[in-house]
Amino acid sequence: MASMKLILHLFYRYISIAISLFKSLVLCLFDNFDYPILIKLADAFLSLYFITFCDLRPITVDLDDGESTVHFWVSGHRRISRRDLVMLHGYGGNSKWQFIHQVSDLSKSFNLFIPDLVFFGKSYSRNTERTIEFQARSIVGGLKRLGSEGGLAVYSISYGGFVAYRIAKIWPEMIEKLVIVSSGVGFTQQQKMTEMKKHGGDVSEILVPRNPRDLRMLVRISMNTGIAFLDWLPDFILSQFITVMYETHRKELVELAKNLLEREEDAEFYAISQKTLIIWGDKDEVFPLEHARRLHRHLPNSSLEILKDIGHGVNIEAPTTLNNLITSFVLDVS
Repeated sequence: MASMKLILHLFYRYISIAISLFKSLVLCLFDNFDYPILIKLADAFLSLYFITFCDLRPITVDLDDGESTVHFWVSGHRRISRRDLVMLHGYGGNSKWQFIHQVSDLSKSFNLFIPDLVFFGKSYSRNTERTIEFQARSIVGGLKRLGSEGGLAVYSISYGGFVAYRIAKIWPEMIEKLVIVSSGVGFTQQQKMTEMKKHGGDVSEILVPRNPRDLRMLVRISMNTGIAFLDWLPDFILSQFITVMYETHRKELVELAKNLLEREEDAEFYAISQKTLIIWGDKDEVFPLEHARRLHRHLPNSSLEILKDIGHGVNIEAPTTLNNLITSFVLDVS
């Protein structure tokens, strides 16, 4: 009996040593391997998930004689009985990574149009303009090329909310219903800078992280819950994520952020008539809840939903609740 215990003890010890050596080998391998293979594989699996389980198809649309290219994920089998829903993402990666927790449910109720905003994901332009109007123009151009004649429902979050608002204002026929989530639309330049300076450093650099420390800071600012994983994710994985999501168009992404932060909103900002649902987390540290209430007061055809104990990243922290609110609002389900 004693010898059996000794054998088991030695067995577990050698297994533990083998596992530790394997972990060290993997860390050593990937810390010195520049190609971001893990995130590339994860991104490929996300594409497979979108295609297989969400019935979405990748489509690339060329605009302005090829000057701009906008990549979309579009429902493979569009049904006349379903409403069309456009989903506009924020900073923090391409559309797949930002909407991974939402597309499966929403694809069952809507014909989806999910673009990568220009310089995110596979969307690109040779145009030197970095304004919100340029993003809006590119998305509208892409939607029209895909056969949309307007009357759309649009769900937008954070940076995507600025783009969605511009579309609602400049091309009002394109949007019938608008969902704005955690977006600082209407912020004056001073308000933007005041809020962003609370986090220290160059905010445009925080939005486009250079290293694991920056990425961890961005996630902690954006989320109130579910961030424990940051403590055990190794740096090499975060570095690979940064390489895949930001390095190709880092300069352009920083310029987009600077344009957003430094521009002054015009005096007619609130003059939109579309029925609007505003959704906000009460723990948002990027755009505080008071802004949601102010936006609601200035949009006469709007309603406001506040999510308790949720931060800026509502799409990650409360995707089911968010999906239910979007579906009820767009489909008029009480």
